[in-house]
Amino acid sequence: MKQKNNSSNHYNKNNYPNRNRNSKDDNDEEVVAREITNNYSTNEKIQYKKRKKHPMVNFLLVLTLISSLVYFGISLWKGQNISSFFSSLISSLLLVVFSILFVAICITNPTRKKGTIFLGSFFLLLFNLFGVLTTLNVVNIPALGQVEDFTGKSLTDVVKWAEKNNITLNQDYEYSDMVQSYNIISQDVEAGVKVKDINELTVSVSEGPNPDKEIIVPDMDGWNSERVINYVLDNYLNNVDVSFEKSDKAEDTVIEQNKSGSMKRSDELKLTFSLGEELDNSDVKMIDLTNMSEFEAVFYLKQHRIKYEIEKEFSNKIERGNVAKQSVKAGDTVKVDSDENKVTITISRGKSIEVPDLKKMSMVEITEWVVENKLKLEFTNQYDDAVKENNVISANYDKGEKIEQGSTVKVVISKGSLVMEDFKSFEDFKEWANKYNISYQEQHEFSEDIPQGEVISYSYKKGDTIKNGDSIIVTISDGKECKVPNIIGMSKSKAIQALEDAGLNYNFVTQNSSKAKNTVIKQSISAGSKVSSGTTITVTLSSGKDNEHREESNSSFENDSGNNNSGGGTSTPDSKPEPPTCDKTITTTVWIYPDLISNDPVTTCNNIKNKYSNVHFSCSYVSNGPGIGLVVNSNDIDGHDLNHCDTYILKINKG
Repeated sequence: MKQKNNSSNHYNKNNYPNRNRNSKDDNDEEVVAREITNNYSTNEKIQYKKRKKHPMVNFLLVLTLISSLVYFGISLWKGQNISSFFSSLISSLLLVVFSILFVAICITNPTRKKGTIFLGSFFLLLFNLFGVLTTLNVVNIPALGQVEDFTGKSLTDVVKWAEKNNITLNQDYEYSDMVQSYNIISQDVEAGVKVKDINELTVSVSEGPNPDKEIIVPDMDGWNSERVINYVLDNYLNNVDVSFEKSDKAEDTVIEQNKSGSMKRSDELKLTFSLGEELDNSDVKMIDLTNMSEFEAVFYLKQHRIKYEIEKEFSNKIERGNVAKQSVKAGDTVKVDSDENKVTITISRGKSIEVPDLKKMSMVEITEWVVENKLKLEFTNQYDDAVKENNVISANYDKGEKIEQGSTVKVVISKGSLVMEDFKSFEDFKEWANKYNISYQEQHEFSEDIPQGEVISYSYKKGDTIKNGDSIIVTISDGKECKVPNIIGMSKSKAIQALEDAGLNYNFVTQNSSKAKNTVIKQSISAGSKVSSGTTITVTLSSGKDNEHREESNSSFENDSGNNNSGGGTSTPDSKPEPPTCDKTITTTVWIYPDLISNDPVTTCNNIKNKYSNVHFSCSYVSNGPGIGLVVNSNDIDGHDLNHCDTYILKINKG
């Protein structure tokens, strides 16, 4: 009974708590809640502090932002043309905005994951770096299916591209102070043009500084020797003669100069330097002249009054034009003004170059060999059914020949077999045949269907292969066949009717005769002859016996002509027309401007004729290396005063 009561008391205690107990439990719950909140806040703070301690991630974010700003700046600096400038500007600007947003979100986001941020920053940084390198042309990405921008690139790169894309490459060599030798100055097809839309590309290749360029030479009076030498070398002057003499002026300074102002680099420039008031006749300790330019070496020898001689020879080690060796070693002494102790300096002609078998080399291999050996290169193209396309047909140097730097190597590349094309006119055919040096022969036939002057047929059909040495026979229409009637003895009116019925043109002249007036006494083409329809026949009419009426007769027949003949008119055999006079004092100055030149030789000819219509030009098309369409004899035409009487021949390169 006692246990039961205890149990009953325990039960009542749990199920019926008093008011104070409820208040205590409520307080306990609040405490627990506060502890949980405090624990959560503490954990969050600890995790935030841990996340905050990632300096490498923050550094990478800052570096990414900086790289995008650098990319944007370089895009502004290196923009070459309007289209590429704005496209590069917009893309780099968007990248900057994206980078700023990316960095801002990563820094301010409290739940960021460092692994994701690290990878994102890393790849964005790589993208920016790649953009900078491509903009600076350190890394080149070829534009697939498009013409690249070859400006400043090596000739070898262009040849590789042209060969890969089956594009005919023409090369023009130009001097340039800014572009390194064998690099591209310009191209005639803009970058971005689709490869499928072009057949050939012409590039201007740098030959280095122009030795004849006109420059402004300053007054060098008082300049010291070092300043003069630097100026001569920096401005590529190539004909400077220096001398030294005793003077009260400062030693090693210019005291006399033969010319200044505008002059060519190749013009002679004479400079006299002072040796000072007292000459030092003691022996001179020789220095090492090896690898100096010829000008520098000669300057030193004259400056120290050392007699010298110059020899030239090939050298595989020393650059062309520099001193390869000297007869007196560096450190040895030399007497001044002594003919017995002359110093011999040997100037390098560059290395002796042995020509390989160019016929067994590709265009790329030939170009690389030419550039490596500092030669000049001219590629021309020619159809040849015996030589595979892109292989060498011929070269101007044979295997084993010895040549020196600066020599021009001319190589003819095969375009494979020539296939007969379809032509709209005989003029189109002649232009095509002349372009590819194809022999052809003309023969004429009468035709009822083909107008006079048009082609009836070719001996080759469209698509036929034309072999080396073959000649194409062109059959040209003489128009409808007409038989000349016999009009001797007819009156003028009957003669006109007979000629018009035969489809012939005519004009009339008169001559004294015993025949009745206006009777036909002669015809220029004999009766029965076969001629083309529209041929003009000259008909001679009798003017009668009375000479007094000759003038009246001539006047009456002056305008008699038929069938729209533009050559109609009258004359008498005994009256000789006065030859036309021509005043050779009337001249026109002819300038062959660049905009008159075309890649099409015929167009070049027509442009010049149209520009100077009062000067008589005749065009001759010749093969003279690269530069198709250029006037080969421009030196005889350009800038000259040509009179209006003579005929001048324009020799235009057809390749």
